Amino acid sequence: MNKMVSHLITALPILFLLISCDLITELQSGSSKLTFKAAVIGEKVATTDTIVFNGKNIKSFNGTTGEVAFADSMTISKLNSYRRIVCYLESDSLFAFRVTSDIMSSIVNDLVLNHNLYDGKYYFLDGYPPLINNTADVNMRILNKEKRSMAWTRFIEELKWEGKLKK
Repeated sequence: MNKMVSHLITALPILFLLISCDLITELQSGSSKLTFKAAVIGEKVATTDTIVFNGKNIKSFNGTTGEVAFADSMTISKLNSYRRIVCYLESDSLFAFRVTSDIMSSIVNDLVLNHNLYDGKYYFLDGYPPLINNTADVNMRILNKEKRSMAWTRFIEELKWEGKLKK
């Protein structure tokens, strides 16, 4: 009986520690301050309440490659319905981006979420197509990246806090 009480006294703090760690992880992953709302549907302007996805739908983000992995296929199917999406951190608008794919023939000199048809993944890029030799376009991309740098830092910090940032 004495041994059993001793084991129980030892096991309870360990059990409490494991449960509290799981609870913290669940609270962090279960809530997100990030919301991504549609700015344009085809040629029509959408209301600002059209939520395309939120931070919970992001499985991970690779800060080195720009790859965004989504937690479900529903988010991916929604992306192609919208041309322009705005990222919000709570009520603050951080940045907007266009959804592109490798079959586009147009040039975009600002942030895009590109669907790479070769590997099937999505990547945040500073412009589309990723490689361009036109000096004016390159300079425009650099300028636009500098303009959103503070907002991008806030976005990265939120992903880091939510445990979704990979490097």
